[in-house]
Amino acid sequence: MADTNAPTQAGATSEVVAKNATKHGELPLDQLALIGITGKPGTMTALFRTENGEVQTVKEGNETRIGQVFEISEAGVVVTRSNGNSVFIPPLRIG
Repeated sequence: MADTNAPTQAGATSEVVAKNATKHGELPLDQLALIGITGKPGTMTALFRTENGEVQTVKEGNETRIGQVFEISEAGVVVTRSNGNSVFIPPLRIG
């Protein structure tokens, strides 16, 4: 088995990423899903995949079609909706 901690060449996909990025059934394709969170506390952004395959980048305070992004942290994304808050939990970390 290849060393999964070995550095990859620029533009190359590591074995761990390739393996985990192609798992079937891991991401619900028929509903909104949180793909990931990036950035430093206070300036974090979140990536969502919509039901139609679009990827949207959001920041705290952004108004989206599902509500206003109230908070983004390592723990997840809180969206304020007309019927209450929704919390989106990030996918498991790889590696």
